Amino acid sequence: MGFLDILFNTNSNRNNTNRKNTTTNINTNTNKSNNINPKNDNQPRINEIILSESSRIVSDYGSGDNDTEYTISFKINDAFKEANSHAGEIVMLYTYSPNEEYGCEGTIPCVATILDDKVYYAVEQFKKNGNFEGAIDLVPLNGKFYFKAKMKYSNEMMYFYGLDRCGGSWENNGICIVYQKEFVGTENEKKLMAVLDEVAESYSEILKG
Repeated sequence: MGFLDILFNTNSNRNNTNRKNTTTNINTNTNKSNNINPKNDNQPRINEIILSESSRIVSDYGSGDNDTEYTISFKINDAFKEANSHAGEIVMLYTYSPNEEYGCEGTIPCVATILDDKVYYAVEQFKKNGNFEGAIDLVPLNGKFYFKAKMKYSNEMMYFYGLDRCGGSWENNGICIVYQKEFVGTENEKKLMAVLDEVAESYSEILKG
């Protein structure tokens, strides 16, 4: 089951015992709009991605093994706004909403940490074979990420970095951007990939004492 399917159906076929802990957003702002629609039938048509000239640091926290806790942060372009996620396989969700105060779940382009089946098996397969089925422009990496790559994702495209989070407690996750397939090979795709590159470059997990 993929991210877009999860937005519409929060039941996953894969046993969640492979995902050891929960992640909770530290932003407790109660003034957010409640009109977030997990199945958005009014996906806006976007002709040109217009990014902000500025970015900001966003933070979250997650639990690891043995009651450890991590502060997770990264920098993201200000054209992407935080949105509530109703799916356990999606955390730190930010949607392209340049003219809005908040993002809207169910719309793309969006940036998120995704731990659904498609991402999970891609990262798992890469660990075993150094590649995964359906990989496009795969680049192996060292350090906090195993690789970066693109792949078809439902009827759309995904560019993502594969990693294990929270000291390895959450295996086979992805820092991802999902976007319209018609953007492939265009300036819009280059802009969106640059957004995720900034996220990945600034991505940090700090173990809380």
